[in-house]
Amino acid sequence: MKKVLRAVVVIVLLSQFYVHRTIGQEAKWDNAPKVVPGSTEEMQNAEFWIDNIDGDPDEVIMSPEQIAQMNVRNRSLPKTIKDINGDDYSIMNVVWSKEGIGLQANVEDPLSIRTFSGDSLRVRLKRHREYFTARTRYDHRQMKYTEDAKNRLFEMTDTGSIPSVIIPKYGILIKHTLNRVLPTNLPAYGSPKSWLDMLQSTSLDVAMPVAILHRSKDNDWYYVRSEIAFGWIPADHVALGSAAELQDYVNSENILVAVTYTVPVYGDREFKAYITDLYMGSKVRLVRKTSTGYNVLMPYRKADGSFETVSAWVKPDAVVRAGYQPFTQRNIITTMFRLLYRPYGWADSHHEFDCCGSIRGVLRTFGIATGRWTSFELHSTDNVIAFPRDTAKEKKYELLKDCESGICLVGNAGHINMYLGEVDGNHYVIHQGGYSYKTEDGTMMHFRRVNVNDVELDGGSNIGGWTDITTLRP
Repeated sequence: MKKVLRAVVVIVLLSQFYVHRTIGQEAKWDNAPKVVPGSTEEMQNAEFWIDNIDGDPDEVIMSPEQIAQMNVRNRSLPKTIKDINGDDYSIMNVVWSKEGIGLQANVEDPLSIRTFSGDSLRVRLKRHREYFTARTRYDHRQMKYTEDAKNRLFEMTDTGSIPSVIIPKYGILIKHTLNRVLPTNLPAYGSPKSWLDMLQSTSLDVAMPVAILHRSKDNDWYYVRSEIAFGWIPADHVALGSAAELQDYVNSENILVAVTYTVPVYGDREFKAYITDLYMGSKVRLVRKTSTGYNVLMPYRKADGSFETVSAWVKPDAVVRAGYQPFTQRNIITTMFRLLYRPYGWADSHHEFDCCGSIRGVLRTFGIATGRWTSFELHSTDNVIAFPRDTAKEKKYELLKDCESGICLVGNAGHINMYLGEVDGNHYVIHQGGYSYKTEDGTMMHFRRVNVNDVELDGGSNIGGWTDITTLRP
């Protein structure tokens, strides 16, 4: 008993150390004022940018039918296009590199997978291992991962038990879940002082379906294919069901969509029995709306791991919508500004968003499906303008003149921004920034949050580093 108690104490202390270290890093690495140089207090409001729009901000840019058509078309869009100089511009290097952490350029239905090659799965797991071992990794104690620690993680992937042909099981997530490169919640940093967990690849929403391809040696983790990624997720976050019954749930025409960062869900009409949160863009089946709240059906994991639904409630004043939002500039900008000042979460670490996670969350509230990386989002339409990074700024500003507020995305393979508009000759964006800038006296200022700034500010939003401009139109 004493040994057990000592083990529990050690685990608690280590978890507290990790949490305290994370909180300390966030405090240390976000020291910039909310109104950064070049912007103003009034620019921190969505209405300022909506009022700045030429034309009707409530005009529907794409109908639900057009969005559905775009989602289908995106699955076969070419990965190589012509840039402004007529040269080939390809995102295949990004596609290839991101497979190391499991991210997929195209959005696919995992419930449509009937078989999966065992050899293909072994190759994927090998790529994850190679990604992990490609450079020195450090744990939460700022110490190098030992070979023994690495091998224990690799052993947990249990590649020896993979059959030649995999018949997947199907499941649905019962809560917001972090997709991991290896079957562990422990972080892996690229340097002793880094704050970016390189084993994190994305987050997955509650009620998102998955195809289960493999499980860890200890049976605690599933290796899954979601609509945007391959990766490891906790097995107890998944309710198992047939493809048909899960499709019936996820394809329901009656849905409730979260249109702010998080929306709590309760198991009772009095809103006392908290169940989980819907994150921005999450959708669940809507039963009815009443004066006392929204009645929804939530996916639930029974004691034997199987799927069923349970009746649940969302408050009547929650920031949600029955059905997807109309795709208008007002709605796009308003939704993005609901994330203003949210902390930065690399690859959605700590259940926060990074740059592409925030854009993807906003777009999902309109039913727009994109891959989960900057290049995948920037190349999710036919309306892409690509150019070399070293293109003159004057030329980039010329290209920017035709950009429309809210529906124009700008950036490169490492960062994405939502364009807001021009004020007094300066162009502005809103983005989830994990970047820094220097003050006139040389002080380094870090903003690890959703931020509004002009496109001359240092960091990922600086126009000098852009290579892509895309417009979300039919």
